[in-house]
Amino acid sequence: MALQPITCRVRERKFKPVLYAERRCSLGIAIRLLFNLSRLYGDVCMAFKRVKSRVKVLMLCLLMASVLSPILLTSAKAQNSGVTVGYWPLDEVQSSGYNVITPDSTGVNPGIVAGTPEPTLVDGKFDKAMQFNGQNFVYIPIKFIVGFPPTPQPIYIPVSPNLDIQKYVQIEAWINVPGLKNATYNNIVVKCNHPDQAASWQNTTRVLGLALRAGVPENGVQYVEGALSGFVSTDTGGFNEIVTTQSVPLNQWINVEFTRTSTGMHLYINGYEQSVNVINGVQNPQGSIVNGTEYYFGHDGLATIDDVRIVDLGPQVSEAAFDIGPNIMMAIIVVSVIFALAWLLRRVIQLWLIRPKL
Repeated sequence: MALQPITCRVRERKFKPVLYAERRCSLGIAIRLLFNLSRLYGDVCMAFKRVKSRVKVLMLCLLMASVLSPILLTSAKAQNSGVTVGYWPLDEVQSSGYNVITPDSTGVNPGIVAGTPEPTLVDGKFDKAMQFNGQNFVYIPIKFIVGFPPTPQPIYIPVSPNLDIQKYVQIEAWINVPGLKNATYNNIVVKCNHPDQAASWQNTTRVLGLALRAGVPENGVQYVEGALSGFVSTDTGGFNEIVTTQSVPLNQWINVEFTRTSTGMHLYINGYEQSVNVINGVQNPQGSIVNGTEYYFGHDGLATIDDVRIVDLGPQVSEAAFDIGPNIMMAIIVVSVIFALAWLLRRVIQLWLIRPKL
């Protein structure tokens, strides 16, 4: 009976060292595993910090772009606004030598009041305006033709070369039309060219302008009487013309505008672009605008005209510059604003999560 407890104690002594060794082995593996996991965690944290820093830089850039977007849009609009080469309020007349003129607000291109009787000043859209009767007009010379001695080619003396816009142009005016004259073109603003030394009216060619279509259509073209017309002649594309599908309203002041841009010819009434038909050439002709010899306001028309403006849309756009265009600019701004809002929302959520709990 005395030996049984000793045997049990020996077994217990042999059993305990084996159990201790196994625990030491398992603890070493666990420590090594934890060490490796800690190193992996550190590497992941470092990589995340690098990515996070880059994301922060990207977010900051997008936030700055969204803040600067009004300036960028203003700059883009300024580039599209062009340079006003002539602005005639048509609210006064002045004597100048043997001519009667109406001033150009730019101080460069005064208009000569002509016809019998001369256009009269009446109440306009802004202050005064000029009323035309179909027989009178305002004449602005671009260059004079030397009539003598005869030469094989016309000799010109430049007067207002800045009115010979080469590429993109905007013509704008306020008009009040009581009716239409029986003429194919009731001109509002028209640029003409005399290709020969005789400078006869019969040989005058139509280059650029804004008019109302009336009378009997020529050469089989079709238009609604009273339709607004915009036209341009280019050195490679010939004569091109568009007309609105509806006639202009009568006996009320309306703003009319014709533009030739990189997207072609466009017509506007009271700031809204109109649906048009092409009745001569194409809507987006290629080439430079043909040079001319003079402009006329109100020729062969019965309108009262106010605030005529001619804008050169070309000088603000450099040929070597990168033009991203208004659509791409708007897309960049929208994306920037979205990212900026997402970043701000993320910061708000972070601050809300870590605020002290009271």
